[in-house]
Amino acid sequence: MTAPGEAAQRKAQQAQDHPVLDRLARVGMVTYGVVYLLVGWLAAQLALGDPSGSASGAGALQEIAEKPLGSLALWLVALGMSALAVWQACEAVGGHGDEDGLRRWAGRAGSAGRTVVFASLAVLAVRTALGDGGSSGGSGGGGGQGVTAKVLDLPFGPAIVLLAAAVVLGVAAASAYRGLSDRWEKDVEVEGRTGDVGRVVTILARAGYVSRGVAFGVIAFLLARAAVEHDPDESGGLDQAIVKFRDEPLGPWLIAVVAVGLACFGAYHLFRAWYLRSR
Repeated sequence: MTAPGEAAQRKAQQAQDHPVLDRLARVGMVTYGVVYLLVGWLAAQLALGDPSGSASGAGALQEIAEKPLGSLALWLVALGMSALAVWQACEAVGGHGDEDGLRRWAGRAGSAGRTVVFASLAVLAVRTALGDGGSSGGSGGGGGQGVTAKVLDLPFGPAIVLLAAAVVLGVAAASAYRGLSDRWEKDVEVEGRTGDVGRVVTILARAGYVSRGVAFGVIAFLLARAAVEHDPDESGGLDQAIVKFRDEPLGPWLIAVVAVGLACFGAYHLFRAWYLRSR
C-alpha cells in the first residue's frame, strides 16, 4: 500500500509536470522578471533623487498599472504569479528528488517560502488592478514603517521585529550564497548554460542573486536597528535604505550597482522562463 506522503508527492509531481501549469509558470517567470527589472529601474531613479516611485514589488506593479493596457497586464501578472505559487507548492511537496536528507528538506522549505512570495505578489497584483494597491509615492518607506510601528507596540514587539530581521537576513544570505556558489544552475536546463547564452545567463544570475542579497541585507539591518532602538522610523524597505545611503560618500554609486544587479536578477528570470525545469 502506498503511504499517504508518497501519494501526495506523486500527485504533486504529476501536477507540476502538467503542460498547462508548465506554460503558465513560464508566463509567471517572465512577469516576475519584469517586476524586478522595474524595481531596479525605480531604485536607480531614487538613487538619482527622483522620489516619484517606490523600489518595491508594489511600486513596480503600480508602474505597470499606469501604462496603456496596464489593468490587463496586471491580471496577467496575477495569473502568472498564481501559477508560480502552485508550481512552487508542488515543488515543496514532491520536488527536490535529486537531493537527499537535510538538503532535500531545506530545498522544500525554500520552495514553500517562494510559494508565499509568489502568492503575495499575485494578491498584490489583483489589488492593484482593482485600484486597491496603495500609494507608491514618496520614498515608499511609510508602509513598512507603519507595520513595524504596530508590531513594536505589541508585547515582545521588539523581539518579533528582531526575529523578522533575522529571517530577512537569512533570505539575504541564501540569495548571495546561491549566486556565489552557482546553485542557481539547478534551475535551468543544460542548454541554457552553454555558449554565449550561457555566459550571459551566468553573469546575470551571479550579479542578480548577490545584489538581491545585499538589498535584503540592508533591509534586515534597518529592521534590527528599529528593534534595538524601538524606533519604527529606523525601519523600512529598499526605498528607505536608498534614501538613507544616498547622501553618503560613494552612496549613489553603490546604490546604482545594487539597482543594476536587481535588474540583472529580473533579466535572468526572463532567460529562466525559457530554460525552466521543475526538478
